[in-house]
Amino acid sequence: MDIIMPQLGETVAEGEILLWHKAEGDVVKKGDALFEISTDKVAMEVPAMENGVLTKIIANVGEVIPVGEPVALLAAEGDELVFEGKETALASSGGLSRAVQAEAEMLKPMLSDEVNVRLIASKHRLQGGNGLFSPAVKYLAAKYKVDLSVIAGRGYDGRITKRDMQAHIQQISTRLNQDAFRDQEALALEDDVLAQLSPSVRRLVTEHGVNINHLDGTGRYGRITESDVLSYLDGDAALASRATQASQTSPVSSLPILIKGKAVAFTLMRKQIARQMASSVQNAVHVAQGMEVSFDAVEDVRQANKMAFKKRYGCSLTPLAFVARAVVKALQAFPHLNGQVGADKLVLSVPIHLGIAVDLSHQGLVVPVIKHADTMNVLGLARQIAELATKARENRLTPDDMSGATYTLSNNGGSGTAFTTPIINHPEIAILSIDSIVRKPVVVNVNGRETLGIGSVGMLVQSFDHRAVDGAYSGAFLQQVKSMIESHDWQGEL
Repeated sequence: MDIIMPQLGETVAEGEILLWHKAEGDVVKKGDALFEISTDKVAMEVPAMENGVLTKIIANVGEVIPVGEPVALLAAEGDELVFEGKETALASSGGLSRAVQAEAEMLKPMLSDEVNVRLIASKHRLQGGNGLFSPAVKYLAAKYKVDLSVIAGRGYDGRITKRDMQAHIQQISTRLNQDAFRDQEALALEDDVLAQLSPSVRRLVTEHGVNINHLDGTGRYGRITESDVLSYLDGDAALASRATQASQTSPVSSLPILIKGKAVAFTLMRKQIARQMASSVQNAVHVAQGMEVSFDAVEDVRQANKMAFKKRYGCSLTPLAFVARAVVKALQAFPHLNGQVGADKLVLSVPIHLGIAVDLSHQGLVVPVIKHADTMNVLGLARQIAELATKARENRLTPDDMSGATYTLSNNGGSGTAFTTPIINHPEIAILSIDSIVRKPVVVNVNGRETLGIGSVGMLVQSFDHRAVDGAYSGAFLQQVKSMIESHDWQGEL
């Protein structure tokens, strides 16, 4: 059976292989960690879904593989392995037999060089099950009742390709003199096959009315790629048009690099962050507003409770939790900042799902989401922030942890920044940066007279999409946040 690159979120299109926990020939139990991957959203381990033996690793460490593409082959229970012509059946139930485990362990040192290991496809897979064939091959085999065991595959690693199938069907049509078989349109793939193409390829062939039987797939195992479609459309002109579109959303400069030095390749996460940020700048009309806020009320309560809070709950009581609470309350009063924005409309969310930007030791940035933050007080928000930050830094975030944000907070204060203008996490409407809180001279009112004193002061900066709201609306929201931070009964929240 194929082990494929999993779908980790609706917008994730590919993943990078970071590490293999198993080697070719290893016995694998259901739930064992097989490999680790990194996407623009999350880094995580992928477990085995079945008991079996890992017969082949297709994708090496460092390779970026599209979602749904195979990364390895697993001989699962009920399949067969051939070791130097000797068939060894895996137990069909109750886990791997001791004999199979012992033989796999014995043969493991020889697998890379001396032993020819190949997966024998079972009958149901040749008939179009979830086996080693592409959707196009399985569709054509079912439609024209083709016995795949008689076809010699000319694709990668002996795979049967769509072209092999078409050639075989043409031979049948010539022999049987059936016009329907000779008609190339009879080989057109129907909607269920088209739906299994990648979203970008499906969009291109649909928009331009391309018959995918006219395309030569150059991707892994003969899969049709974006480049294949673009090359077919208008040759160099289409590719140039696509390159122009890409340059509008890509942060990579087209100017040549004129200096010498060490080249540091972008990681997949860095590339995805770059694309997301460039897309946000390109699509959202960014405006930033900052407001200086007194944190005296927050700091009085925080300093008085932080030791007991840490001892009781095992996490820190940070200013971020207080700001998060104030933001949630303000969003309830200013709902046009809570949601997502399209080309000509807002989609406003009643629940508040708060994204919290987390730095991964300067290697990248992820934004886990506190779902239904409007149902939590400072205590609940502080614990949620700590839990998500820990999961992020330990690569334990799930796709659900990363999706659905309606507003985002970016906490830059730990670095000592005084003023940061954040980039909106598009398609959200706004994002708030919390910069450092410092002790500084402030004007205070004592018995009706102004005098100088020392206070805890920080800057809050909101970037918002001017298509969605205006500066007055954003400013009123910030004023609401400021008012709550400065005057709320924070002790009652703990």
